[in-house]
Parts: sequence; C-alpha cells; structure tokens
Amino acid sequence: MSTSTTLGETRPEWARRQERERRHRRAKSRLRLPSAVAAACWAVLLLWWAAVYPAFTGDAPEPGAPLYAAAVRALHTGPAVLVQTAAAAFALGYLVAALAHFGVRGRYSGPVALALAGLPPTASLVVSATPEAVATVAALLLTGAGLRLLARRAEGTLAQGGPAQRLDLAVLTAAVCALALTGTRGAGTALVAVAVLLLFLPGARVRLALLTVLALAVPIALGLLGHPAARGGDLHPLRAADLARAQYRAAAPLDPALTAVAPPADWAAAGADCSATAALTDRWNPAAARRAETELADAWRQLLRDHPDRVLDARLCRGRIAWAVWAADGGPHAATGVPGPAAGSRGLWHPLHAAASWSRTLLRAPQLDRLLWRGALWAYLGLAAAVLHAWRHRIRALVPVAGAAVLGVQLALTASAADQDYRTMGAALFLGPLLLTLATVRTRRPA
Repeated sequence: MSTSTTLGETRPEWARRQERERRHRRAKSRLRLPSAVAAACWAVLLLWWAAVYPAFTGDAPEPGAPLYAAAVRALHTGPAVLVQTAAAAFALGYLVAALAHFGVRGRYSGPVALALAGLPPTASLVVSATPEAVATVAALLLTGAGLRLLARRAEGTLAQGGPAQRLDLAVLTAAVCALALTGTRGAGTALVAVAVLLLFLPGARVRLALLTVLALAVPIALGLLGHPAARGGDLHPLRAADLARAQYRAAAPLDPALTAVAPPADWAAAGADCSATAALTDRWNPAAARRAETELADAWRQLLRDHPDRVLDARLCRGRIAWAVWAADGGPHAATGVPGPAAGSRGLWHPLHAAASWSRTLLRAPQLDRLLWRGALWAYLGLAAAVLHAWRHRIRALVPVAGAAVLGVQLALTASAADQDYRTMGAALFLGPLLLTLATVRTRRPA
C-alpha cells in the first residue's frame, strides 16, 4: 500500500469530504466553459439552420461520398444538417476546453468560437449538406482530442487513463470514422493526422493505432454491406485534367480515342486553365469520355512514368486552394470557388433568410477573399501561434499535434483537389482563428 493511500485513509472524514467537494467543484468549473461555448454556438447555428432550411447547399448529395449521401437520404436533408449543427457546436466547445489546458482563457477563445459559428463563410458551411461540413467538424474534434492527450502527456498523466482520457480517445475514434465516411480524401486526411499523432504521443500509440484501425474499418464494412464507393471515384476527371496540363506544357499527338473526347485545342485550353477539372469536363463529350476511360488511364500511367513532373505540376495547380493565400489570376476557374445557395434553400422565416443571404453577399467583396474565404492564411497564422506557444513553454510536440488535421487536409487536397472550392479548407478556417488564441498565453496556468 502506498504512503499517499495510507495518509488518505487516516485523514478524518470531514477532510476527505472537503477534498471530494473540491474535486467536484474543479470538475464543474472545467465543464462550465465548454458547455457555455457549445450552447451559445449551437444557438447561433440554429438561427442559420432556420435561415437556410433545409440546407444552404447540397440538395442532391454528392456522389463522391456515397456513405455520406446515404446518411443524408436516410435522415432527410433538414434533420441531417441539424445534426451537423449540434456536432459543430460540440466540437467548438471541446476545442475551447482543449486550448484551456494550454492556458488559453475563455475570454479569448469563447468569442472566437462564437464568431466562427456566426460568420457566413464558416456558418454556411456547417449548414450545408456536403461532406466537407462533416470533414471540417471531424478535423476540429481530432485536433481537440490530440491537444487534450498532449496536455496529459505534458502533465505526466497520459498512462494513467481515466474517464476523461477515455472520452478523448472515443472522440478521436469518432472523428477518424467520420472523416473516412466523407470519401477517399477524408480517409487520407485521417491517415496523415493520425500518423502525426502516433509520432508525438508515444504513451498512447498502441491505443491510437487500434482505435484508428477500428474507425477505418467501419466505412469499409458499410461499403461491403451495400454502399460501395462510385467506381473509379474522381480519378477519371483528375487524370484527364493531368493530361490536359501536360498537353498545354508540351503539345504532342493525342491518341485518336482522346481526340474523340475533346479536340486538341480544348485539351490545351483546359491545361492553361489548370485550376479545376471542369476546365476540361465542361468541354468534352461525356459519352466519348466514358468509352475512352481505358485509353485515358493508359495515357495517364505513361505520363506518370515518363514525365512525373507534369503530373505534379497539374496537381499543385489544382491544389493551390490548400497552400496559396490568394487566388491565381489566370483562367476562369482560378478564383476562389464559393457555391451559391441551393434552389430549395428557402428557410423557415423569410426575414431571417434574407438577412443571412444579405450578410453572405456582403462578405463576398474581393478585398475580403483571402481573409474570409481562403483557409491557407488562417492555417499559417494558427501554426505561427502554436510555434510561439511551443517556444515559450517548451512543448515541442504542440506544433505538429495542433497542425496535424490541417496538414492532412492540405496533402489530401494536393493529391485529389478538383477545383478551388473554399469549403475544402473549412478545417483551416475554423482551426486557424482558434489556434491563434495560443498567442495570448504568456504564463502557463493550470486549466
């Protein structure tokens, strides 16, 4: 029996009762901030949900994420988006609680979370029936869980377990599963993020690895049970766009099957406007493209073998949304993509709907593009704040753990971005401002 246990048993009953009461008050105080933030954020998001009911965008679920589309069809669009608002509010409160472990006061992180719930770029994403909304919420949860586990590692309590740690591991598992349900890009994001966490959370590696395998097995099992991903996914237009970029850089005779898809001039023009696959798919013959799928795949494999630099050039051009602070100048598809409302988005009360539409239109001023609609700027600002905090408090692992989810998104977009849709970097739009509050911490204080 340990000395501390012996002393605890020999203390008077009134002393032990006071200690239990202190622990209870401390636990309640720690729950007060995230609960208040989550409740306030949900109230704001409910206003947005009522303003754009049943969803701002996404009346027809996207085919690239068949499991998400099946979930939306099962719940119907309005209730599915309502669930997303609750999940987003919980994620914001959870991340605020995680930042509190590193000394961030609620007076800073709370208003930032509330602003993110109310600003049109972020709020309209949450109330859209699109897999990017789920991927963004999952990235928030994954980052929050990683930060809380890192805080326990810094305190030396990571190996002790406990209810709070079990909650963090459950949240992380749910986040990985949700990312995988959004499609191949989400699964890639999850794998990159978890790989980073495995490197910098050595005390929880076995549990993280097992839970990640379990989480990724869920969408695979669902696919085998009747919801398979669309054959080929987005590879067909992505590879064709790579070929178009290569044709623009170095014109060469095209296979007759490919010229049946689109004339050589259209291939070259699509290569010049390389920011989106639509630059080619809007020009080609869809029926001919389906017939030439094998020839397209063979030509792309040969291009990858002989000129991998041209494939990388095309992917980096489309992945500019992940890394560039401002949009490119050339081509009609180079601007930041901001989808408009769906035809069925009428809201539950017309004045509320009109106010939401007006505010979103107001913030589409070109001067605000890089500040409000491009996540790359906020990714860098949040990372800089994490670097500053890590330097001040000598927590080297903070930078990779805080940036794991955004890095996963950026790498996944580099590999598979189809356009410049701002929603694909929604994780950075949320995480960047919240991580920026780390810069307010000068002296470490207990959470």
